[in-house]
Amino acid sequence: MERETGSRREAVRQAAALWVVRLDDAACSAADRAAFEAWRDESHEHEAAFEREAAAWTRLERLRAMRPPAERPDRDLLAPERRPVLSRLGQSTWARGMAAAAVLALSVAGVTTFGGGTAYATAIGERRVVVLSDNSRIELNTDSKVLVRYRHGVREVRLVRGEAVFEAARDARPFVVRAQDAVIRADDVSELAVRLRGDGAAVTVKKGAVALDPQPAEPKDEMRLKAGVAAVYNSTGSRARAISEGEIDRVLAWRQGAIALNGQSLEQAAAEFNRYNRQQVRIVDPAIAGLRLAGYFQTTEPRSFVDAVTNAFPVKAWEDADGDIRLSRKG
Repeated sequence: MERETGSRREAVRQAAALWVVRLDDAACSAADRAAFEAWRDESHEHEAAFEREAAAWTRLERLRAMRPPAERPDRDLLAPERRPVLSRLGQSTWARGMAAAAVLALSVAGVTTFGGGTAYATAIGERRVVVLSDNSRIELNTDSKVLVRYRHGVREVRLVRGEAVFEAARDARPFVVRAQDAVIRADDVSELAVRLRGDGAAVTVKKGAVALDPQPAEPKDEMRLKAGVAAVYNSTGSRARAISEGEIDRVLAWRQGAIALNGQSLEQAAAEFNRYNRQQVRIVDPAIAGLRLAGYFQTTEPRSFVDAVTNAFPVKAWEDADGDIRLSRKG
């Protein structure tokens, strides 16, 4: 069993290395990129392997000058694991050399990602809890991704997309969350939620305190946020306000698989449900977009939400040819 697991992991590593090579080629087509996205989305293992190989590839910039201008990898080499990954490498000397170099770099680096870090991600509708080596915890919401890297005496996590709750364990090393351009430094035993929004993010502190610096180049902009405070920042500025425990619970209702509405518009509510489901709720009549809603709904049950809306308001719903739910006024 151990040997089989090792062989499978090696196959994934080799496939990831080949994808890195192919995507770096200027001749990479849209179809190739679509095939890559499909392969990467098959599992977290595929995504993490690709991130590791991409990091190794960036360390090999000097090898790119060796690429012959007229020769490119055989796209058949880059098919998903249904085919033996390395069986056709002889068809492209350059592909063989580059893929081997990428795999070698990964081995030399000690199987690391981004200088010693690891990527964690969730799919649409999925939640995931990650316990780090220092007992800090990260809870990822739907369609989210973080990169964790402990180095130079700092515990650093970058929120790449989506939303997460970070619980910093007591440790002598600083715990830092990076979201967009901001740096968020958490005190020991702090708990905070960060959600990316456009070119900024929303930060909610549930426990402890954090220092939020939305523009690290301008130290004077740093804000100190304690438990019960929420802040929003983007390219136009930042602001903070105190919020109640009940509001914090509503913000974090997703941890129980729920969406808690308290006066949000129908447009806002639909956008929130769409984060968790491939079946989208679409408002086709602007006249109903501003309807105000309250209630507690399961994140993965858009149909129950729509039923509640149509029962409470003069709104009708139907499914279109793509399976999405469309909403408009009755009559």
